[in-house]
Amino acid sequence: MVDDEELVRSAIADSLEGEVEEVWQCDSVPNALFCLAQHRADIIVCDLHMPEVHGLELIRKLREQQSDAAFIVMTGKPELNDVVSALRLRAAGFLAKPFSKMQLLEALGTAFEELSAKRQLALRAAALSSQIQEQSSKLREALSQLQITERSSLEALVVALDAREHETCAHSFRVRAYTSHLARNVNYPAAEMTELEIASPLHDVGKIAVPDSILLKPGPLTEEEVERCKKHSVAGALILDSIPSLLGAAKIVRHHHEHWDGRGYPDQLKGEEIPLGARLFTVADTLDALLSDRCYRSATSWANARVEILRCSSTQFDPAVVEAFLRIPEQEWLQLRIEADRESLCIAGGRGHANLFANLVSEVAFVTPDAL
Repeated sequence: MVDDEELVRSAIADSLEGEVEEVWQCDSVPNALFCLAQHRADIIVCDLHMPEVHGLELIRKLREQQSDAAFIVMTGKPELNDVVSALRLRAAGFLAKPFSKMQLLEALGTAFEELSAKRQLALRAAALSSQIQEQSSKLREALSQLQITERSSLEALVVALDAREHETCAHSFRVRAYTSHLARNVNYPAAEMTELEIASPLHDVGKIAVPDSILLKPGPLTEEEVERCKKHSVAGALILDSIPSLLGAAKIVRHHHEHWDGRGYPDQLKGEEIPLGARLFTVADTLDALLSDRCYRSATSWANARVEILRCSSTQFDPAVVEAFLRIPEQEWLQLRIEADRESLCIAGGRGHANLFANLVSEVAFVTPDAL
């Protein structure tokens, strides 16, 4: 009870004896703030017009402190502006002096019912928030486990390809390392890095649709064999499209053989029509291909690889990506290669794990082309 007149405070306190649990009396807003710092009140009945500080200031200060107490304002000089201001501050009641005990009790009862309902709602909201946080935590954990399972399955698929081609696994991990390093040097969107890192080792997953007679052929391919081999990018995209979380990766896999000048495949995209991830990847893929032995040629030197990539700038490769590639020292590429080879050995382990998938790969290789 806040009022600068002691007789008013005492009269109201006496009338509430037996009706409420306890009443604290204060003669000013500063004293009320001090009292409320010591005690938790449910309802504050405050006079508006007092010598030192206006009663509405008490409501404002307590609202700033997120107090959930209910306010009833009273005055012997009711004015429209005061009523409007009190309502804006969410006052629960308004009493014009003089008022009866019945009016006071009705105002207190209404304010306390509203306050109780508000507190119950807050408790339910807190409980619901706790449940949501708990369920969200469980969902995040489940998604994390799902991503681990997905990644393990995809890595197993890369190992399965290695059982066939004996180079794909190491190549795939090196290309992922190269692509990620290039991406960081061109400020690739951080939110899309995961998709890029998934797409890189899986770029040749569609080769399960290419028969061994073509994939491992030591000599030149016929025109028909070349066209059959080109289908691997589409086949790979179809495989990843079946997993909702890999749709972005599927686009990169589909377009990793597109050329900057529009002469690539499968869709002859040109320039920036090609996803940036695919443009980064094709430089990284070419770098590793040039530096690695193939059944149809031996590896070239770093200097020759650098010259070849520069030569194909603006035709096969995005010139901006080539510029970024040229800025990176040879030693960094060498270190990435060493680390990627080490990782691929850890993933592949022995050939036994990969051989578990050998029959599956052979079966799919003969089925998939007919479905394309």
